[in-house]
Amino acid sequence: MKGFARGGQVNRSFDCLFTMREHDLEPDDVTFGTLLDACIVNNDMEAASQVVNLMLAGERPMDTVMCSLFIKGLVRSNCIAKAMELYEEMKRRNESHPDIITYSMLIKAFVDSHQLECALKIVVDMKAVGLQPDDIILTHLLEGCRNAGKQTLGKQLFEEIVSTGVKPSDFTLITMVKLHGRCGAHEEAYELVSTWQEKYNTKPSVIHYTCLMSGCLHTKSYEQAWSAYKLMCASGVCPDETTVSTLLPGLIASRQWDNVVSLVKQSLQEPAPLSISAATLNNALSQMSTGNAINLAQQLRVLMTKGKIPITARNSQPAC
Repeated sequence: MKGFARGGQVNRSFDCLFTMREHDLEPDDVTFGTLLDACIVNNDMEAASQVVNLMLAGERPMDTVMCSLFIKGLVRSNCIAKAMELYEEMKRRNESHPDIITYSMLIKAFVDSHQLECALKIVVDMKAVGLQPDDIILTHLLEGCRNAGKQTLGKQLFEEIVSTGVKPSDFTLITMVKLHGRCGAHEEAYELVSTWQEKYNTKPSVIHYTCLMSGCLHTKSYEQAWSAYKLMCASGVCPDETTVSTLLPGLIASRQWDNVVSLVKQSLQEPAPLSISAATLNNALSQMSTGNAINLAQQLRVLMTKGKIPITARNSQPAC
């Protein structure tokens, strides 16, 4: 059966299964697992559904680990309805109660398919059997709230789950920042990041600050994006190239020329200068040179020269 499966001959694998039964040999979890893997690899979801139906037939014992593996394969193949059918059967039978891994997979599957209400129902099931969501499930739920634009619900879930003793992870923080940014709540995102270390004893990284800036820039909240940058520097976190490539175009768009020069100066500092797009800098230099920022344009030109960044901007005077 496994040989046929590896050869892509799913029908022959099923023939082996039926032959087994004709000889009064009952398939076990390994048999069904082999068949399901073959169906998934060959993208034969109709056959995969048949495998699950065969496994559910009768009252044969069901192992929690194997059922969870089946559910994992089904959700990866977007067969959520069939995964839920198996899940409901697990709940019905005493020997195969879903565990936290099972719940987590189903919650993520519903979040990924933008079915937040269904994900929340799984959380209710969890709590009914005495299990509490962990930080992974919390992050999944927050992602679902972000997709749905439900900031209030996300805040409520965060506070409720953290109050049970769950320590939020770095992934939880970045998802919360994205949720606030998606809903334009930049001040709340700023407050969250600025107090995170004090509350949860982990220091936000450059990724979190960059995400905070990106959310501000998405709604053209340029001043708030710069405030996030200053908070990052005050916290002793150095910008990276992603930070600069995210923030710099926003500063240019809002014509914050003094902040442009400040960002470029810090980014090109030795001993580890960051790479900055020459086209972006020349765009800034060109605009500064034709406006009321001649002195700042001169400072930028000097920085570009020292950083060996080609200067191609028109209307730009050579550095003295």
